[in-house]
Amino acid sequence: MILLLDSHTFYWAVRAPGRIPALAVRLIEDPANELLVSAVTPWELGIKFRKGKFAEAGPFLAAFARHLSTLGARELPISGEHALIAAQIEWEHRDPFDRMLAAQAIVENAVLVTADAAFASLGGLRVMWADPSGS
Repeated sequence: MILLLDSHTFYWAVRAPGRIPALAVRLIEDPANELLVSAVTPWELGIKFRKGKFAEAGPFLAAFARHLSTLGARELPISGEHALIAAQIEWEHRDPFDRMLAAQAIVENAVLVTADAAFASLGGLRVMWADPSGS
């Protein structure tokens, strides 16, 4: 199975795995699954850090490559195909980072591992977890 980790999922998988449901942790830790982390993740976390919304992101991003390696994950670059799909998705959600993650998951035939319930409303996207409470 191919798993694309949402930005918060990547952070929690490294720093606070207890925040992720046990099933998702098992799948993330299963070496039979391919783990992807989008290039949008350091961009999103970096913007939150620069805006003062996520102070822990600075030190975390300084070790981004090491965190990928620790999880056995591969960075997923943003391609033109991803960008075109993100721009064309019929979805009310306007967050550009979320739109890119959704497009990448669709194009790469990956399951998006996220707590963000907004993704559940997008048809054609396979999502795991999507906590309606947002936690």
